[in-house]
Amino acid sequence: MLSSKIKTLIILLIILVQGADAQRSKVDSLSQLLREGISQDTVRLKTLNELAYTYYSINPKSGVDTSQEAIDLGLQLQNQEGMATAYAYRGHNYSALGMDSLALESYDKAMKIREENNDLKGVARLIYNKGLVYFNESDYARANDNNRKAYEVFEQEKDSFLMAKMLNSIGINHMYLSQYPEAIKSYLDAKRIYEDLGLTEDRQYASILSNTGLLYARLEKFKEAETYQKQAFLFFEKSDFQEGVANALTNLGRVYNDTGNPEKAIDSYKKAYDIMEINTNERGMASALTNMGIAYSEMGKYAKAVPYFKQTQKIYEKLKNTNNLAIVHRSLGDCYFLGADKKMALAEENYKTSFKYAKEAGSINLQFNALEQLASLQSTTGNYKQAFKNKTEAVVLRDSFASVEKKEEIALLEADYEYEKEKSTLLATHEKEQAISNAEMERQKLMITGLSLGALLIVVFSVVAFQLYKKRERVLSEKKISEFKTKVAETELKALRSQMNPHFIFNAMNSISDYMAKNDLETANTFLVKFSKLIRAILESSEKKWIPLEEDLELTELYMQIEGLRLKDKFEHSFKVSKDVDVENTMVPPLILQPFIENSIWHGMSKKETKGHIDISVKIENQFLVCTVDDDGVGRKTNGATKKGKTSMGLKITKNRLEILNQLKRENGSIQMFDKEEGLRVELKLPLELQF
Repeated sequence: MLSSKIKTLIILLIILVQGADAQRSKVDSLSQLLREGISQDTVRLKTLNELAYTYYSINPKSGVDTSQEAIDLGLQLQNQEGMATAYAYRGHNYSALGMDSLALESYDKAMKIREENNDLKGVARLIYNKGLVYFNESDYARANDNNRKAYEVFEQEKDSFLMAKMLNSIGINHMYLSQYPEAIKSYLDAKRIYEDLGLTEDRQYASILSNTGLLYARLEKFKEAETYQKQAFLFFEKSDFQEGVANALTNLGRVYNDTGNPEKAIDSYKKAYDIMEINTNERGMASALTNMGIAYSEMGKYAKAVPYFKQTQKIYEKLKNTNNLAIVHRSLGDCYFLGADKKMALAEENYKTSFKYAKEAGSINLQFNALEQLASLQSTTGNYKQAFKNKTEAVVLRDSFASVEKKEEIALLEADYEYEKEKSTLLATHEKEQAISNAEMERQKLMITGLSLGALLIVVFSVVAFQLYKKRERVLSEKKISEFKTKVAETELKALRSQMNPHFIFNAMNSISDYMAKNDLETANTFLVKFSKLIRAILESSEKKWIPLEEDLELTELYMQIEGLRLKDKFEHSFKVSKDVDVENTMVPPLILQPFIENSIWHGMSKKETKGHIDISVKIENQFLVCTVDDDGVGRKTNGATKKGKTSMGLKITKNRLEILNQLKRENGSIQMFDKEEGLRVELKLPLELQF
């Protein structure tokens, strides 16, 4: 039988391999697309940007190179949005490498472009990213200034999701500044927003739980801290977010160490270190090593702890992280002061250096720790005057962040959160108790007047009638829900069948065979590659109710290229997307326009003697996404499509899909067809759906 420790290690290795494989699989897929020779256009630019973002969490050095290639291509194409994204992603990768000044420079260049294009939310996101760089440098006050500026923009835009994200970051900075009431208020406000939005399965919600756990550990509420960290760990593990898993393991280790279990803490830190090492996250690796050193110190193994602190000291000096440098020097001071081979001068020097860094970082808690240990050392060496001075200052600092008043303020904030959370339940309980009380009083009154029997019969009859009525309403409601779900499932299946039309597949295979028979292997191979990509993409998107508009337009482009090859370039096509449409954030049902495009090609273009044109446009109009398919084919009158009974199956399916969307969104989306003198224009209005 395997020991429990070996089993845990095996499970961790499996998680690490799966997480890394998932990211590398995406890298391989995107790299393959680039190698296949995507032309120097916006499609290649978007692919490069997506690859640079994917590299950010597994190979930031390659991410920098890829984003630079995207920047160069963006300059060549004069694509402002693509260049802004490339600069932003280069900043992410520089930040992951600890090159903060280069990260800030990249973010500033991205901000300049987005400011020129009046993209307020895009600018706010970059302000937030700059705040993260300042946080990494322990400049928590400046980081919070950036977070608040971003929050104001998101509040103005009424974007609750991003407001909550900012509140979480604001809480972190307050925590490191030892402003605990402000920190807990920010965390609870962010938590409440996510719960109100029904986003408790979101990764950021887990991050809020983890940060709240960290705060409770600082307040020495270790039971609550462990509960929050374990909840966060399960969320991160479920979503396969390895960096989050590692952070939760590190935070759990701190709880174990603070509650007198350093061996268990070290085991947790080692698992976190392995994850951070695979993801080449230098900050995460340094954090795990520092905490291992602290755990060995708690065990009295000071000589073993010193190399850990020496190693991380160099890393934090390079990263300019004054907060963690304060922790490292305080810990080194403990090793020299409390170790068997006492080195009082070195210990005092490290305590003073710790206090200096803590003051730079604005951490009152770390200033207190450094001064308290310094006072203890000076008392031991007989420097009582200086020891008294430092001890007095330490007490003042401790009272500033750990006073009874602040603890009461935190307790009130927690109580307020719990009250808001359970207010509806409490109100319902009160109303129920009040109703019971009133009924009892009424019953007693009726008994006094001699009408108890009649009242009892009336109550019984009312209760039975009410229960029967509620039961009937529940059955009808469940029936409607069941019928609606059945209709959704049937419509999705029909939509997939229409996209995987046997005639289309058969004709495509015939065309490939025809090219091969004519010995035109290059065209046959091109056709086959495009066809296989389309089929695979259709099958993948069939599992999703919504996909980004950008992805749907790419699928539509691929479909039209295939049909163009089949019809020997009998038509030309174009896409026009309005500037106010965020194609990455706007969501649509997969291949919603395909039936109309298919009709345009086979009922409009194939019967036309000259080359035709199909124009596809997308814009936003009054909270609707308006998609138009406009062709100059033979039109419905010529081919008889306006006659009774000639409505296409694809159109029926699309109407059903739209009807379902209207019911879910409570909107009035529509499909309209306009016969032209030459051709047909179809206008589809979809309720606007955004990813965040």
